[in-house]
Order: sequence, then C-alpha cells, then structure tokens
Amino acid sequence: MKKRDSIATRIFALFLLLGILSGAFLLSNSFSFQYLASSSRALVDEQLPILISAAKVAQTGGSITTDATNLALASSEKALDRAQQNLAEALPRLAQLTHSSAISHRSQAFTLLVSRLSENIERIHHNTEHKLQLQNEQRLLRQQLHWLQIDFVEEVTPLTTDNQYNLNQLLDKLAQQKALSPDEFTKMRLESDVQVQLLKLEADLNLVLDFLQRASLFNDRNDVLAAQSVIDETLLSIRRQAESLTSYPSTVTVRQIATQVEALTLGPKNPISQSLKRLELDENNRTLLTENQLLIGSVRSIIDQAVSFAEQQSSETSQALIDVIEQSSNQLKFTLVGIVILTLFVGAYLRSQLLNRLSNVLRSMRHLAKGELQPLIDIHGKDEVSSLAKATNIFNEQARQVKENTAMLEMKNRQLTEEIYQRKRTEKHLQDTQEELVQAAKLAVLGQLTSGIVHEFSQPLAAISSNTYLAGQYIQQEKFTLAKDKLHTINRITERAARLCQHLKSFARKTDDLTQPTSIKTVLKNAMDLFTDNLPEAWVSIDTGETLSVQANDIRLEQVFVNLLSNSIDAISQKLTTTAFTPHIQITARKNNGNVAICIADNGCGMDTVAQSNVFEPFYTTKEVGNGLGLGMSITHNIVQDFGGSITISSTPNEGTEVVICLKAA
Repeated sequence: MKKRDSIATRIFALFLLLGILSGAFLLSNSFSFQYLASSSRALVDEQLPILISAAKVAQTGGSITTDATNLALASSEKALDRAQQNLAEALPRLAQLTHSSAISHRSQAFTLLVSRLSENIERIHHNTEHKLQLQNEQRLLRQQLHWLQIDFVEEVTPLTTDNQYNLNQLLDKLAQQKALSPDEFTKMRLESDVQVQLLKLEADLNLVLDFLQRASLFNDRNDVLAAQSVIDETLLSIRRQAESLTSYPSTVTVRQIATQVEALTLGPKNPISQSLKRLELDENNRTLLTENQLLIGSVRSIIDQAVSFAEQQSSETSQALIDVIEQSSNQLKFTLVGIVILTLFVGAYLRSQLLNRLSNVLRSMRHLAKGELQPLIDIHGKDEVSSLAKATNIFNEQARQVKENTAMLEMKNRQLTEEIYQRKRTEKHLQDTQEELVQAAKLAVLGQLTSGIVHEFSQPLAAISSNTYLAGQYIQQEKFTLAKDKLHTINRITERAARLCQHLKSFARKTDDLTQPTSIKTVLKNAMDLFTDNLPEAWVSIDTGETLSVQANDIRLEQVFVNLLSNSIDAISQKLTTTAFTPHIQITARKNNGNVAICIADNGCGMDTVAQSNVFEPFYTTKEVGNGLGLGMSITHNIVQDFGGSITISSTPNEGTEVVICLKAA
C-alpha cells in the first residue's frame, strides 16, 4: 500500500536539495557582502569626515572672509556688533575641526592658524572700533565748526554792511561837494582798509572752515596733506588780518572766533590729524584683511591635503570593492546554473508523475466551472491526487445542489426586479407631484399679487386711452409734433407692459435644474418688480453689491426671493393692523470663504418657537384659510438644498424675522 504522503515526500526532498544549494550560495555571498559592507563602512567612517570637514571649512571660511570684510567696513556700531557676532559664531565652528580625524596629522598647525585668525579678527575689530570713535568725534567737530562759521557770518556781515554804508555816505558827499576835508579823507581810508581786511578775513576763515569740515570726507592721504598745507598758509593770513583789526573794538567778536578756529585747527584732536589717523586705520584694516585671506587659504590648504589623501584611499577601496563584486557575480552565475538544472529535473518528475492524473481531475473541474455536471471520477491510490479527485467528486455533488438553489434565487431575483420597477414608478410620480406643487406655489404667489399686477396694467391702459384721444385731437388740429410725442408715450407704455408680461411668463413657466453664475442684484430686482405697489420702495434697503454672483438657477432663485419677500410683506401687514411703526426690510449679501450669505430681515410680527420649528414642513402655515398653501418655505428650503446651500431662520415675536441663505459664490 502506498503511503498518503509519498508524492509530498519526494517533492520535499527535491526542494530540500534546491534549498541547500541556494543556502550555500547565500552563505558564500554573505561573506562577500560582509566584506563589502565593512569596506564601505570604513570608507564612510574615514573619508566622509574629511569631505564634511572640507565642506565646513569652505562654508565657514567664506563666512569668515565676508564677515571680516564687513567688520572692517562697518559704518555703525550696529553693523560692527553684527559682524563681530557672526565671527564669534564662525570661529568656534572652525576650531571644532581641530579634533576631526581629517586633520589629526596637522592638528597643531591647524590650531595655530585658528589662533592667528582669531588675533587677526580682534585687531580688525579694534581698528574699526577706533575708526568709528574717530568718525563720531569728527562729526561732533564738524558740527562745532559749522556753528562757528554761522556765528562768524552773523558777526562779520553787520560790520561789512556798516563800513560799506559809511563809505557810500562819504562817496555821495564827495560827488555832491567835489571835495572832502582831511579828516573825512582819513576816515574814508580807514573805513576802506577795515572793509578790505574784513572781507579778506571772511574769505580766508570760510576757506579754512570748509577745508576742516571736508577733511573727514577725504579718502586719500595726499588730499588731506594738501588741505593741511592750504590751511596752514591761510591761518598765517588770518592771524595777520586779526592783528591789523586789533585797534577796532567792533571787531573783537570776529577776532575771538578767528582765534577759536585757529585753536581747533592746531589742537591735539584737529580734523586733519583725525582724518590721517582714520586713513591709517583703513590701511591697517586692508593689510589685516589680506592677512585674513591668506590664513583662510592656509586652512583650506590643510583640508585640501586631507581630501587628496582621502581620494587616494577611496580609489584603492573602490578597486577592492569591484574585485569582491566580480567574485560574487561569478558565484551567482554558477549557483543559478545549478538551480536551473535542478528545477528542470523537478519539472520533468512532476510532469511524468502528476500531470497525467491531474488532467482528468482538471477536465472535470473545467466542466464544473461551466456549470456542466460530470460523472464521478474513478479514484486510484491514496496520495494527494486521489484526495483532489475525491474533492472534485464532492464539488460535483455540491454543484448539483447549487444549480437547484440558483433556480430558486433567479425566481426571487425576478420578483425583486418587479418591486424595484414599481418603486421607481412611484418615485417618478412623487417627483412629478413635487414639480406640480412648486408650480402651484408660483401660481399661488402670482394670485396673491394679482391686485398689484391688475393695477400695474390698468394704469398703462388708462394712459394709453388718454394719450390716444389726445393724439387724435392733435392730428385733427394738425399739431403733428404734439401728436408724435403722444404716440411715443403710448409706445413706451406698451413696451413697459410687454416687459411685465414677459417677466410674469418667465416666472410662471417651468424651468430646468441647471445652475450657472447668477447675479444676485438682477434676480432680486426681477423678484421685487412682481410686487408692484405691494412693496413700497421706502420699506426696502438693499446692499448686495454690483457684481456679486452665486451658483444657482435664476428662475428658481427668483422664486426663493419672491417667497421670502411675500412672507416679510405679510408679517409687516399683520403687524400694521395692531401697531403703528415704520416697516423696514433689510436685504444684504456678503462674500465669505467662497460662499455668499444673503440675509433678508424684516421688522414684522415675527414667529414663536413652534412656528420656527415647523416652518419648513409642507402645508404648514400660520395664515388664514385661503391666504396660503403652506408650501412656500418648504419649496424654498428644497430649492436652496438643490443649489448645494443652506437656509436658517431666526425670529422673535413682535420684533421681526431674519432669514440667511448661504450659497456657493460664482
């Protein structure tokens, strides 16, 4: 007797052999990949820190160079502190690289370079700080010189004016009398000398003050020295002119100002010496910046050497990895060949031992899959194939039972189909009924507005009759111009009545459910036109904007507005019967987050909580019998929901009602 698991045992043995061969391959390749991983890890652990250090040096070095330049060129204390803070953050990052394995062989030299770089930046900071202090002192000194110049001009101008006046009087007298006395000639000479000395002193002092104020703006040492030479020569002239004016008491203030200018020019902190010192500090900063760049270059040179060494090691490691990969590839090829041979052997065995027996079973199963019942399969042996044949016979028997059950299900399915058809017919009937109710609600609204509409037509007809009579009279009297005017009036009245008829026809007809961008202002105007005299303009205030639009159907949206305005008018009319007040209906529209909120509020009689909770129920109304169907708010609610919007109502008895419609903005 054959064992139950004989085929499984043989297949298991074949696949066990296949697994052993695959395991040997995996074991062999695992050693290769382990070596590959260790080499890659060594490459990452040794070379990657060098590359990272190089990147950090490049970034930090560029930052230090830029900030050092900003430090040297800082024009304010704020800019100086900002550049110093950036450098204070960058230098520690550069110093941290001293402990990196990338530069372990040059750590001492790298530390020395970082130290020199720190000293270099400290000297630049000291020079710039001193330069800013000098610039501040120069600014204060320029202000002092400016005020001295103003004081000098204020003092010397009256003196020169008085001297010129005296000279003009003497010259006028000489022109009138043709002669002057010796004293007058002496006075004229003295006045002329004083005038010359004052004008020359004014010119020289202004020249010195201008040079002193502009000295801080010179960026060339030669320009500063040239200015100093001119100032020294001019000071000698000023000193002589001041001495020549000593005998004139009126010039004492002018001479004091000249003395102050000379003291500021020759003092220890004069503008010339400060400008020279500032230029010297700028030159020192330029030298220190050059040194800074050289030090950064030396730091980069150390890193570049480490990178070159890392590249050499990376090349050697890469070649070793390539050799390992080639060896693993050859092992993979041999293993795959062995697996293919063993697989072919397994396939041949399975074909000869299993497929012939399985073909009968599969043939029977295909017929079963098509729903064709088959005779029972003969079972030989007790292995897996025989178990499958036995299971197929069971499926065959179960298929017979399934076929019987299927016939019953098909009968039930036909019954359900008939029920679905009946439900769809009922649903279609309900939809038609709803459309008829909507149309009835429209006609009910039009019926409520009949008196106003009749008035709207009776007035034009009376006007037409009157103007026709007058036109006939004017024609008889041969006043054709006046007759023509009356005919034009009749034409305008007729067009107005035609537009109202067309509007009523459009409102009353059935419309489709398509939505499109719809102007709120236009639809609201059309709705209000239907109320004619029932809705005085004084009652209504509108704030909807000129271009605000929503995604809706214009006729159905107009029906919503007509229903809500009709309710507001009824609420106000009911309150007017008991209370004297000013009727008011407020209509607003605002856009918010892609939606438009339309608010219609009135100060009518309002509703209690019971009415609010039932307001959207079909056929619910608080009006008397014959004044309403109770469908207006229910239809309004359904239309707004069809538009994908929402409607809410808040009301207080004897105070009013507010209805808010929220629709998608177009």
